[in-house]
Amino acid sequence: MMTSITTVKSRLFLASNAVALSTISPAYAQQAPADDTDHGEIIVTAQKREERLIEAPQSISALSSAALSRLAAKQFVDFANTVPGLQYTSQGAGTSQVSIRGITSGADVSSTVGIYVDEVPYGSSSAFANGARRALDVGLFDIDRVEVLRGPQGTLYGASSMGGVLKYVMAKPSLTEFEGKVQAGVSTTRQGGTSYDGSAVVNAPLVTDKVAVRASGYYSRDGGYFDNVATGEKDVDRGKVYGGRVDVLLAPSDDLSVRLTGFAQNIRRQGGSYANIGLDGVPVAGYLDQAHPLAEPFRSNFRLASATIGYDLGGVTLTSVTSYQSNDTYATTDGSAVYATYLQVLANIPAQAVAIDELARTRKFTQEVRLASPTGQSVEWLVGGFYTHEKSLLRQVADTFGAGLVPLPGVNAVTAAIDSTYEEYAFFGDLTWHLTDKFDVTGGLRYAHNNQKFTQDASGIFVVSAPGSKSQEGVVTYLANARYRFSRNATAYARFATGYRPGGPNYRVIDPATGNPSSPTFDSDSLNSYELGIKAETSDRTFAIDLSGYFIDWKDIQLLNPVAGVTNYTNGGGAHVKGAELVMTARPEPGFVATGSFAYNDGYLTQAVPVLGARKGERLPNTPHFTATINLDYSVNSSAAKPSFGATVRFATDSTASFDASPSLRQYHLPDYATVDLRAGLSLGPVDAQVYAQNLFDTHAQLTAQTILSQLGGPAQVLMLRPRTFGLRLSSHF
Repeated sequence: MMTSITTVKSRLFLASNAVALSTISPAYAQQAPADDTDHGEIIVTAQKREERLIEAPQSISALSSAALSRLAAKQFVDFANTVPGLQYTSQGAGTSQVSIRGITSGADVSSTVGIYVDEVPYGSSSAFANGARRALDVGLFDIDRVEVLRGPQGTLYGASSMGGVLKYVMAKPSLTEFEGKVQAGVSTTRQGGTSYDGSAVVNAPLVTDKVAVRASGYYSRDGGYFDNVATGEKDVDRGKVYGGRVDVLLAPSDDLSVRLTGFAQNIRRQGGSYANIGLDGVPVAGYLDQAHPLAEPFRSNFRLASATIGYDLGGVTLTSVTSYQSNDTYATTDGSAVYATYLQVLANIPAQAVAIDELARTRKFTQEVRLASPTGQSVEWLVGGFYTHEKSLLRQVADTFGAGLVPLPGVNAVTAAIDSTYEEYAFFGDLTWHLTDKFDVTGGLRYAHNNQKFTQDASGIFVVSAPGSKSQEGVVTYLANARYRFSRNATAYARFATGYRPGGPNYRVIDPATGNPSSPTFDSDSLNSYELGIKAETSDRTFAIDLSGYFIDWKDIQLLNPVAGVTNYTNGGGAHVKGAELVMTARPEPGFVATGSFAYNDGYLTQAVPVLGARKGERLPNTPHFTATINLDYSVNSSAAKPSFGATVRFATDSTASFDASPSLRQYHLPDYATVDLRAGLSLGPVDAQVYAQNLFDTHAQLTAQTILSQLGGPAQVLMLRPRTFGLRLSSHF
């Protein structure tokens, strides 16, 4: 790995480190709408079967396309803080690190949340491709819903789903109806630029009941709202997200369906979405200002092709999901705050600025095959196998500049390339036994075996080459559920589940303090989760409640550990997380819906972890103790104009970005905040119009913070809530 004079050097370089097919019917039956305003059933696929949300024996949030539209959500950060238990850090689209129920150590070695596009897992499974900080940020158009599965999903979803799963469920082609939709929007942000977006989708049955194609495209331009006072550039975080999808559904017979999907998305940003705020909470210039000498452009190209085949074998359903994806990200980080100083003091090089240019590239092939029994029987089962092969490259180069930002010739601070491969095969299954019409139990397990290898070819002041290294590991995860259905409208459950992240090969280094070599591998970390929950609603759906409580025991947390100037991976310490989530929904009269979502989370270390600079009992970072979101919406459906009005209120208590005595990631405290959004809508013939005001009171809410460049006392990089924004959105269906 890369050498470093202090811990932060290596951390900066490395840490900045399925298409849904119902097992009920392979013919892709239309799902009921997941929209709170229309009293339709909410259908989810969390257990790889279509089932009613109220009967799923685990904690799930499902945000329908209508709910996302009411929030005027265009990307992940627009809805994330409305979902109980969902947390993140981000510096703009394409640079998010996601966690659920507080399962994060701050700068995670690899992802703790599985991200899926339908049934296709996204991104790298290893620790060598910066995958933890490159969560997929799908443009939120032509999406059926977003599912957030809280708690470990290791049995059905495998590696890196120990905190939960974030699932983007795309709209399916219709075999019977021609339809289309166009949408356009514009908004203006106080002290920021103008943003606009446009999108369109067409669904065409080419052969009724046999062949259909659905094609969509979208473009979203964010005007930005952060300024760089050091360069004088305004709205440095401006950027765009654009892409499209083609989805072909073939149903040559009642027993067979084939779905072919191609999805492409690009992200382009001029800079990062953050403000420089001192570790004491005082902004360097203003709450929307940065102060660094170099530009920080970012771009990402994501491509996904998948094929899903469903075949009814006379009651038993065969499902095959094949996918290939490529993901290339190019990012520049201004590391001047740390590296320019080190070069001046330790190497006598007159550096004034240092840019870290990074390429992260992953190519991933996956194949899953499973068999599922019919539903409604006394014993239901599902068995399957999974395979993935991933090849990744992480390349980093440091460009050094002197006075006047003129490149310094002959200075090689960092030139490094890490090649890695990850290969895994897994077998999984679960069995549900309906002991009575009301009570059933489920048991499941998964065995996964992975083989990994990597090499590092590096030169420069701060890095060295590392010999190739390999590892292999086998992991078993378990699941046990008990569910009691009081009625069609009330379900209670108890759930035990385990999850893990893969271990892997390590850098071979001799510790000069002990003379001992470092461990050739690091182990997987794992957790056990215990959860109780109840979901209930009145028969007319005028009132509903979803309550869950949990306790999580996290063991052998994966950590970055510098040895002789080289960043190794290690395992150390454990944590306990306890909490609860509550969602209440009321529909006292037609057209009116009120929803309250609340989450309490208390995560803390069970022992001191010197590598983290953390003491026993210290809270886990990035997670408020309490969050609340209240949504109120009213629509007059009896009127042809269908006027509607709505409001969203959000609140979060304070949180921390790191640990109090961290030697590399300085501590930063994010204060609590509350915000208010308003919206109103009207149907004007074929056009639906919505106007909205986000962050009505222009609150300086600090959402997330990173301190990777703060070791020498410099400011934190804080993502601020978008200032007060007024917008208009128009859409039309045909």
